[in-house]
Amino acid sequence: METGALPKGFKSNQASANKTSANKAGIIITVSILAVALVGSGLFLTGDFPMSETPKSQMEPSTPVMQQEYDAPLSPEKSLSQPASYASSAGDLYGYLEFKISNGDIKSMTADDYNTSLVIAVDTYGDGEMYIDLDEQFIGSLDDGTYFVIVDNEEFDDYMQAGTELYIPFEMGTEKIEIVGSYILS
Repeated sequence: METGALPKGFKSNQASANKTSANKAGIIITVSILAVALVGSGLFLTGDFPMSETPKSQMEPSTPVMQQEYDAPLSPEKSLSQPASYASSAGDLYGYLEFKISNGDIKSMTADDYNTSLVIAVDTYGDGEMYIDLDEQFIGSLDDGTYFVIVDNEEFDDYMQAGTELYIPFEMGTEKIEIVGSYILS
């Protein structure tokens, strides 16, 4: 073998040094282009990732926008129980009377003009109690200041009354509670 000669398959250091310099230069150019792209898109400095094509400066108004206040009258206060799943109709008093119910849901509250009563359809899933505050602008008490209560079409005397507030216990499976007064307005 000659002096300075390399074994078969090996190349000289000079040729490999030129390739290494070219590889380093290519890596530096690639990293530089990537850095410019990141800085240009704002990811490098702010950390914000744009979610739309609209620039942030166009999305936010430069001066605050004042919204006009809605002057329409407020609707009557809704009850404290879950909202009913039915369409509102004439004679419907749901949402006009304050009530609470345990172990059940009120499906509807309807004024029965013929019987001067408030008919309450309930869905019960256990023994419970219904509290209702009868507003005199909708239903009035009988001459003696009381109301007549009917539960599932049977007279019911086991309720408590404090003024216009009634506390009516019920058993699981109860479907209808009717409160009769001297008048009802629907």
